[in-house]
Amino acid sequence: MGAETMESPSLFLCKGLLLTASLLICWNWSTAALLTSKEMRFSAAEGAKVLLSVPDQEENLLSFSWYKGKDVNENFTIAHYKKSSDSLQLGKKVSGREEIYKDGSMMLRAITLEDTGFYTLQTFKAHGQQEVTHVHLQVYKIVTKPYLQLNHTRLKRKSASILTCVSPDTGVDINWFFNYKPLNATERITLSPEKRELTISPVWRADVGIYLCEVSNSFSSKKSYPLLMALAYG
Repeated sequence: MGAETMESPSLFLCKGLLLTASLLICWNWSTAALLTSKEMRFSAAEGAKVLLSVPDQEENLLSFSWYKGKDVNENFTIAHYKKSSDSLQLGKKVSGREEIYKDGSMMLRAITLEDTGFYTLQTFKAHGQQEVTHVHLQVYKIVTKPYLQLNHTRLKRKSASILTCVSPDTGVDINWFFNYKPLNATERITLSPEKRELTISPVWRADVGIYLCEVSNSFSSKKSYPLLMALAYG
């Protein structure tokens, strides 16, 4: 009975490199560089369009697929393109707002806050090269223009005044301005914890002037229309 020989499995080595793009490069010693994985980030405003583009994809490109999320899974496929037949097949996760280009990039139109998250591009190139790119999209909300409310239409000297910055947006930063310059809080001029209310107590003649509030997030900011506060005499 002849001796059996056991074929040793090919050696597979993954080496992680600390780079800005969080690059993870995996090598298969039996061939060449088979798999490259990396991560990219994009941001855009709600309602806009954004091009998810990964550089240097067109050269030697045989086919590619876009997935919703980080899993390379048929159930999460947005689209698959095959160069040899110049064919594009849409998947289960297509929303109808995508435009797929032959260089592997994908345009998303009229994006919403729900579009925030990961998308994955899987490409196949000549010589068995495969690349997986995880693309994170952050969609930011454009803040609504705020407006000011005053608790009294007629203010008298030494009375109390409360101005409210009215905005439907939550999780925003609020800043106040007096005569178009940043307002400084004092013992008389105080702000509520969320800075939506400005209290002046008592009101002095020096407080007469123009007030504005500004609402902002990390992507946008808007100021209210100016409100003129005056004192009534008599």
